[in-house]
Amino acid sequence: MAVTASGIRWIDDIDIAALEADPYPLYARMRAEAPCVFVPALNAYLLTTYDEVRAFLADTDLGRAPSVQPVLERTFGPENILIADGEVHRDRRASVDPPLRRGAVSGYIEDLVRPIAAQEAAQLPVAGTCDVVAEYLEPVSTRGLAAMLGIGDVPSETLRRWFHTIIGAAGNYTFQEDPFRKSDEVVAEIKDTLEPILSRLETNPDGSGLSHLLHAGMPPGRTRSREDIYSAFLIELTGGMQEPGHAAATTLLGLLQEGTYGEIVADPDLIPTALAEGLRWIAPIGGVFRETTRAVTIHGQELPPGSVVWCMVASANHDERRFSDGGRYQLRRSGPTHLSFGGGRHFCAGNVFGRELARIALEELVAAAPALHLAEAGWAMKGWLFRSPQQLHVTSGEA
Repeated sequence: MAVTASGIRWIDDIDIAALEADPYPLYARMRAEAPCVFVPALNAYLLTTYDEVRAFLADTDLGRAPSVQPVLERTFGPENILIADGEVHRDRRASVDPPLRRGAVSGYIEDLVRPIAAQEAAQLPVAGTCDVVAEYLEPVSTRGLAAMLGIGDVPSETLRRWFHTIIGAAGNYTFQEDPFRKSDEVVAEIKDTLEPILSRLETNPDGSGLSHLLHAGMPPGRTRSREDIYSAFLIELTGGMQEPGHAAATTLLGLLQEGTYGEIVADPDLIPTALAEGLRWIAPIGGVFRETTRAVTIHGQELPPGSVVWCMVASANHDERRFSDGGRYQLRRSGPTHLSFGGGRHFCAGNVFGRELARIALEELVAAAPALHLAEAGWAMKGWLFRSPQQLHVTSGEA
């Protein structure tokens, strides 16, 4: 029999709007009262504690990609890398992984991203107020990813529009028609843009990310299907633009709220530490879904085989058992590693690229704007699956 309710009134009353506004108070209550619980609004179990999330993600015999995931299938296509398992998943990763491995990234990231970040930083106001997300962090992130993929000629404004539209569909768990319609229009535009590039790369590979999507792991003389490439591109577009720019935005917000921005100005070597805490504080992608392969009991909750489980890394990163005052950003925090990149076979392919891009973006920002403060307009944030500052208004110059 399908599960339709948790039997806990406040859990059954949760809706998507409440999660979108701010899921963290709900996660805290779940950790305290119902750390593994069925949430009707998501038609899935939510797992919210650090040790259990980490263990579930690591146990690839217990958790597999869900056999049905209608939102992501509608957005990214069937058997996309997020929901594939086994040989299909290995094939998808073979096309994505080569330019994102640590050795590859270290060989190109400085020459690729540093000039972009320096150029964008030079356009920031020397004194005055700006939205640093829209005017700096997202452009650096989108242009950096585009350069890696080999589509550096596509304008930043176009890339940002693509990104926000696809993200709107990927997070559309209320199944409204408008986000999917807009996404379909953008996907058609993306295909029109990529087709001539892919046609050229079929016979003239160049080492770009798109070239790898075509050729990597394929027998000589064969390339991947267009639909597989478009699916992978959409996922790289959303993940690759989400984590670098938005992780940097979250980190910057935390530093400015805590009053420790000056510390990374004085010592930019602290930036990787600052970013790690930003990724823990507000995970850019808040959950990873799995489907149980067998019956299992977690925190006293019996889950039958085939149960969809959201491993809420955003909640795990705030678990009181592992992180003191986890709802606060603390630059010099000690404790376990955050879980924001997931785990197991589906560990984030772009984690090295994303962290390095964000590092360079913040290094160029502190060099260009050593005196930065939160502006009166403040910041705006929403989202449970994808969460980060949508706007972050800052003032440059002495306070």
